[in-house]
Amino acid sequence: MKFNIQKQVFECSSCKTEYSLQTLSDTIKEHDFNSYLEREKATTPFEGMAVVGCQQCGMEISFSESQFSTTCPMCGSTQVATAKQSAGIPPDGVIPFKIDKKNAQERFRAWVKSRWFAPNDFKKRYAEGGLAGMFLPFWTYDAYAVSKYEGRGGKYRRVKDKEGKEKREIDWFPVSGVVSASFDDVLICASKKEKNIRGILPYSTTTDTQPFSTGYLSGYYAEVYKIKANEGFESAKKIMEDTLRGLAKRDIERTYDTSEVRSLFTKYSKVTYKHVLLPLWSSAFGYRGKTYNYLVNGETGKVTGSRPYSAIKIAFAVLGVIAAAAVLYYFMQ
Repeated sequence: MKFNIQKQVFECSSCKTEYSLQTLSDTIKEHDFNSYLEREKATTPFEGMAVVGCQQCGMEISFSESQFSTTCPMCGSTQVATAKQSAGIPPDGVIPFKIDKKNAQERFRAWVKSRWFAPNDFKKRYAEGGLAGMFLPFWTYDAYAVSKYEGRGGKYRRVKDKEGKEKREIDWFPVSGVVSASFDDVLICASKKEKNIRGILPYSTTTDTQPFSTGYLSGYYAEVYKIKANEGFESAKKIMEDTLRGLAKRDIERTYDTSEVRSLFTKYSKVTYKHVLLPLWSSAFGYRGKTYNYLVNGETGKVTGSRPYSAIKIAFAVLGVIAAAAVLYYFMQ
């Protein structure tokens, strides 16, 4: 039984008969955040799932026991070893793959060719056949937040200096107030590799998430989450507070010309969370003794990655900028 990415249905690999798989629940459930720690302690591993740990990048990957892998899908290392599957909260939802392997390779090819500072021989020789499909763990958070803020509002005024030239000065006044906002599906990656993942965000979790079934994992890997939901919520609060800070600035600037928010005191209520798995194509390839990794968002096709730089191209670019500046300076004399 495989998930057909083009048709977005499950079907038999041989006869192409379409099937509906049993999911863990009929709907995608949001869980009360206050009961998270108790739920984390009470969970058990999935039956029929195996786990390997990469000794190079530290990733733990789960997959069906019928599969076997000696290569890490994230870093390409062969230093993998069987690991004990730890208990954890099962996924509540999943976004199925919408970008297939061929499409992901084409998008990566276009991405490489658009990297002007990459060496020419790299563009001709990069490896693109080692793509591995995998699902990354994420937490999403809903919350209602109320913030009391303190800061200052500024009023512009024009003054003249000793030479009679006008300049702008600001008169500052202390201000305070309250702003609030509702948040839906603030997305936090639960992988220790989350810095690498930022380049392919976002995912459409509010509209495209489906109730979870292990059938979606057939033929793919799934990373075991390393960042727990209570840790992830601290990162989510930073995202929410950035929004609240912006609302506070707008609130001040209804009366003043400019603003500074110096402090926020925020209370969160109605906090819920869910665990979702999101699709990714990953590959690692070697070039002149170094390993480079690239990622393709399995829903949108957005590409990110690392690649070598051509010192010669960079030098020519710098010389070009200097020459252009010299010509401009000459004609302005």
